[in-house]
Amino acid sequence: MSNDELRIAAVVTIFNPDDKVIRRIESVLPLVERFFIIDNSESVKEKIKDHFNEHKKVEYIFNGENLGIAAALNIGIKKSIEEGFQFILTLDQDSEFENKSLEILLAAVSSDNNIAIYSSFHKNKFFTNPPPNQDFEEVSDVMTSGNLLNLEAVKKVGYIREDYFIDYVDIEYCLRIREAGYKIIRVNTSFLLHNEANLSRIKIFGFTVYPPNHKPSRWYYKVRNYFYLKKEYQKVFPEYFLLESRNIRNNLIKVLLFERHKLEKIKYAIKGYLAFRKNVKGKLSE
Repeated sequence: MSNDELRIAAVVTIFNPDDKVIRRIESVLPLVERFFIIDNSESVKEKIKDHFNEHKKVEYIFNGENLGIAAALNIGIKKSIEEGFQFILTLDQDSEFENKSLEILLAAVSSDNNIAIYSSFHKNKFFTNPPPNQDFEEVSDVMTSGNLLNLEAVKKVGYIREDYFIDYVDIEYCLRIREAGYKIIRVNTSFLLHNEANLSRIKIFGFTVYPPNHKPSRWYYKVRNYFYLKKEYQKVFPEYFLLESRNIRNNLIKVLLFERHKLEKIKYAIKGYLAFRKNVKGKLSE
């Protein structure tokens, strides 16, 4: 499909970002028709708002509070549908495309209406996960940032789950999309520079480990939402949960062995599980 035939918007969710987000937004602007900046910060980011104030493509939306990544993305998605766009590019404030990777991602869009998401390959600062030797690959799930979301698929499967607030928002949507019969294609030649959490590298006894160093409160959402996800989708996608349960276990071991604030993180993990048992959703109430 020719890029000239596509109408593409973009959305980025920001929460107390640094000024680098301006450069990241500007790098994407020439390749999209519309750009929604959804601000979940406690106060208006005047520098960002003023910088794009006269830009006809950009709309800055201040929520006045942290509504969570799902609610913020849904604002951009709904506006894109209302304005007649075919795809929306979803972005995080701390990720950016490498070289011509966005152009490569856009060029991958085909006429196959069963593809709901085209995703870039996420490349962390240590490049711990090099892609396979194939340009395109159907995958089970992808992270939020660097995705071209087919808005026709959204109209059929619905919006992103806001009650999850943050963690597993992307995975839940991917599983829902696949359950509805859609495909997710990762473009392995399109690289998105993205570091989830605060990845570090530790060498010990001849092995190298990569603790993610999530903030303590993230473990509340990770554990709580994992169990909600498992409850809803395990029977449909058992292979995903075999892998993900191992990932959670390994990351908790890394917390105990290599990370700071161990007790606080474990406390939040337990609190998340108890919230699941009580059917508590949405934003964490401290």
